[in-house]
Amino acid sequence: MLISLKFKNFLSYKDETQLLMTSVKAFKELKETNVFKARKFELLKTAVVYGPNGGGKSNLIKAMGFMTHVIHNSFADSLKKKEDQFDYDLQFILNSESENLPIEMEAVFIKNDIIYRYGFHIKNNVIEKEWLFHKKDVETKLFEREFNNFSINNNTFTEGSKYKNNINENVLFLSYLAQNNTKIASEVFGWFYNVNVINALNNDNLIKATKALFKSSKFKIWLSYAVKFLAISNVDIDQENNIMTYHNKFDENDFIVDTIPFDLDTVESEGTIKLVYLLGAIYDSLKIGKVLFIDEFDAKLHTNLTKKLLQLFHKFNVKNSQFVFTMLDTDLMDKEIFRRDQIWFVDKNKFGASELYSLSDFDSSVVRSTSDFKKKYLDLTFGAAESINISQNLVDLLYD
Repeated sequence: MLISLKFKNFLSYKDETQLLMTSVKAFKELKETNVFKARKFELLKTAVVYGPNGGGKSNLIKAMGFMTHVIHNSFADSLKKKEDQFDYDLQFILNSESENLPIEMEAVFIKNDIIYRYGFHIKNNVIEKEWLFHKKDVETKLFEREFNNFSINNNTFTEGSKYKNNINENVLFLSYLAQNNTKIASEVFGWFYNVNVINALNNDNLIKATKALFKSSKFKIWLSYAVKFLAISNVDIDQENNIMTYHNKFDENDFIVDTIPFDLDTVESEGTIKLVYLLGAIYDSLKIGKVLFIDEFDAKLHTNLTKKLLQLFHKFNVKNSQFVFTMLDTDLMDKEIFRRDQIWFVDKNKFGASELYSLSDFDSSVVRSTSDFKKKYLDLTFGAAESINISQNLVDLLYD
């Protein structure tokens, strides 16, 4: 369960940026469906991020993807040739100071009723700082690191003392410990393993995961039932590992006489392809209680379909899965779907840096729970909606 994601100096984000999944307790709207309790927290099931093209929405999703990538791969990457290693140099480059500073990442989350706070600073593949704290009653340091100088709590993190002298400067201590199956590090590593980050405009990282789910007959039944509205009678996978959708064939009297298999990736529409793979990610997240990040969630989907998929997270989310996504469809910026603290905006300032802020940051003189969120947004009340300026000069230059 994600409490917060904080990062700095990553891609278009220069300054410290924080996405909070904690609810504003003063807000009473949609509390029964969109909020769940964990420890002493009231956490949001979903968070949607709006903003103009080029504002930095995708980079917010990439920040979580970057953090999970470093955690999962820093050990394996350190064994590769330099030219084959992942490019970790993704600092904000529109400032002469920030381009020479490290990327900063930190996540706060709950695993097995314990609150963890884990983060690191990385520059040129070198881990400059790294830390892990946990909280049962009070927050306790497990370890802190500055380059290869370690401060380890020998009372609560004895597993760290054994391996601290084995760490190279380009390997996360957490990742190294998890490779050695130490208890606490494996718990933390396991939480990040259950964070899925997806670019919904590109199916590549969805295909493998969704196809693997076909090993479960329950998933095949669920998926086939979910896509019946598309006149698909069944979905399965063939011996060549291709997903096949089956459509009924009718005779002259409209009786079913056969079912015809379509190769999903070559015959079906782009929207159907997107939906099938997306349903795999949603099923996996809801079934296990994962945290799902998706960029451009609504791409190629009808508004009514997107709304129904959100209902799965708001009304039928038994395992308290969380869903963070970017979207352009303002028809869903609706007080009947989202609370004010679930709606976030990204926009760029005059220095070219992205800034993240929440609808809940605006006081009641600007927006209330009963306000028309969409109208106010499109009227530029909240910012983050600027578009091309069709000025007379632009028109003159077009035809000059």
